[in-house]
Amino acid sequence: MVSKVSPAIVQILVSGYGSAQAHGHTQTARIVRQHAMGSGVIVDPDGYIITNAHVVEGAQRVRVVVSPAGSSSQMEASSHQPPQILDASILGRHQTADLALLKIEATHMPFISLRDNLRVRQGELVFAIGSPEGLRDSVTMGVVSSVARQTDTNDQMFYVQTDALSIQGTAAVRWSI
Repeated sequence: MVSKVSPAIVQILVSGYGSAQAHGHTQTARIVRQHAMGSGVIVDPDGYIITNAHVVEGAQRVRVVVSPAGSSSQMEASSHQPPQILDASILGRHQTADLALLKIEATHMPFISLRDNLRVRQGELVFAIGSPEGLRDSVTMGVVSSVARQTDTNDQMFYVQTDALSIQGTAAVRWSI
């Protein structure tokens, strides 16, 4: 399963400007260059990628690191050819769901199909695959703890809760066996 999914998992590199607190002085605002990293999932062969909205927050430049064609992981790819780094544009963000849609100028990309006809069930196995803190090809496994978790009763969003290692920048993947 991991070898099938990994080629569609990408690393997101973001740079931009934002405010920083200088040595605890809250009365002054400093603008500094900021960098962020995260993971994304290619969801269409024409280069559409889903990532977390917080990863691209305040971005002036977004780049996507894609494993070379034919490799099933970064480790396999590193011995043959370097990964490709492509500029991406942000097409949209959904702050409440913490999702963003990116687009790279590429075609025939490996991708993971989104399906809405599969029911997630409590107790199912799930995998988190991504690049936490820039560590490519990280995989962890867990189970679905709840299929309709609501963090606040006034919040309209319901979440799928898992015990898969929750590392910022991972992409949760459900695979039907």
